Amino acid sequence: MFKAVVISTSYLRLAVNESMQKYLCSLGSNIEPQSHFPKARAALEALSGNISFSRNIPTRPVNMNTKRDFLNALFIIQTSMSAEQLKQEFNRIEEALGRDRSDPQRSLKDRTIDIDILGKVSDNPKVPNYLTSLLTDLGIAS
Repeated sequence: MFKAVVISTSYLRLAVNESMQKYLCSLGSNIEPQSHFPKARAALEALSGNISFSRNIPTRPVNMNTKRDFLNALFIIQTSMSAEQLKQEFNRIEEALGRDRSDPQRSLKDRTIDIDILGKVSDNPKVPNYLTSLLTDLGIAS
């Protein structure tokens, strides 16, 4: 014989909300960014129904020897995934868009797409100086 268990929907909503995290993340590309940004955004939107993007801005490369400027943006994603799981998804998207993650010098090279977790929004993660102007787009004071 089975017993019915009744759980209030407000308790379920609370449990779901407590397991959700908001992460501040960055997006960048300096190889055909006009093509790769929309594809990356679509893949990111497929990960979460609760995601918001800043505007895109051109930036100069940092710690790289290249003549290609970057297109960069910030975004906030709300998800039940851990940071490790989310980074795995970001890596999968990068690889699908042509990034060679096996190259140990990849951080010094031009890239089709680069997606990084800066930290949990609640922890006020450090944002590179060249991206701080984008925080207000996301409702975060810089």
